Amino acid sequence: MDRTLRVAVLSGLLPLLIGVSLFVLWIITRWDWLMLAGAILIYGGLASFVIGSIALVRYCWAACRSADPPRRKWVPSALACAALLLSNFPTAGGIIAAVIAIETCYSVVVHNDSQQSLSDVRVYGGGCEADLGTIPPGGHAQRSLWIKRDGELEFRAVSSSTTHQVTIDDYVTSGIGCRTVVVINPDGTVSVSNGNAEPTDAADSR
Repeated sequence: MDRTLRVAVLSGLLPLLIGVSLFVLWIITRWDWLMLAGAILIYGGLASFVIGSIALVRYCWAACRSADPPRRKWVPSALACAALLLSNFPTAGGIIAAVIAIETCYSVVVHNDSQQSLSDVRVYGGGCEADLGTIPPGGHAQRSLWIKRDGELEFRAVSSSTTHQVTIDDYVTSGIGCRTVVVINPDGTVSVSNGNAEPTDAADSR
């Protein structure tokens, strides 16, 4: 492979591989410094794109002026390299959109540790609502919400002749994600934990 073409290919391939690797590692670990590394990589990727584009233009210019290799051989390689360089932009955009969606997602997990099935399980508030259906004894369900406005987040479920209706988050707002775990205990009480907080017993309206 021609040296200038090799530079162009590496300029497109390395930011792509590093960006996807950082994103996957962030999904697994949620280390905050990876977001800073991703932001730095965006600027590095732009610089790499410029370098790769210059190298590709030089390769095409030299190939046009030379009879070796013939056009049928270098044109596909040049087009494939250009596609590789350009693919960094939609990939970066997709990763940024995914990070924003994950960071602003409000996740609710409901565990039914009681001996009764839960029916009509719903979470609502902040301009959104999620139906979790029926959860059998020992089962669990999870839903993701994207809060639209300020407000409280409520949980409601029916167990036999008992209706559980509690506030599981006193304040939610658009753009702020969280993870809340709701547990229906064996004695019928409801425990709620938000983020890394310890579980607390919620006031249960029946």
